[in-house]
Amino acid sequence: MTIEIGLPEVSLGVLLLAGLQYLASLWVAERLKTSLQKEHSQFLEGLKWELKVREQAVRVAEYLALARNLKEESPCSDYRKANQLSWELAMWLPDSIYKEMVSAIAAPNERTNELSIVVSVRKLLLQKEAGNLKPENIAHHAPGIGNNSANPALNTDAGDKTACAG
Repeated sequence: MTIEIGLPEVSLGVLLLAGLQYLASLWVAERLKTSLQKEHSQFLEGLKWELKVREQAVRVAEYLALARNLKEESPCSDYRKANQLSWELAMWLPDSIYKEMVSAIAAPNERTNELSIVVSVRKLLLQKEAGNLKPENIAHHAPGIGNNSANPALNTDAGDKTACAG
């Protein structure tokens, strides 16, 4: 018994093979497109998160600088801004860090102060990438800050002895 393959059968085989090749190329292209979209989406989410992290870090730093320098004679606008920032921070900071921040402003000490809050917020926002930064590694500027020979970076009284706003 012999099987004869004629032109119609060969043509049909070629068409089927071409159709399969076309469908396979569409499938590969769609998978590649989906993969690239997912990668692009993840990259954009990463950028959005980084921007949000920076915005929140700015709010914390702005609040700490403003609240630390509030005086009885400070303008009402400074108090309004401090309240606004405090309330914004209360909405997203974990309660332990927010409470620590309030304590650092109200009654700073060597363990709980503005710099310890900066480190806590840094750990919260940067997570694994926060590193080992400690309060004594953070620059802190105030008149007379170098007079405390024990630990100049944590001299929390220096800002109170002068009329330095900033």
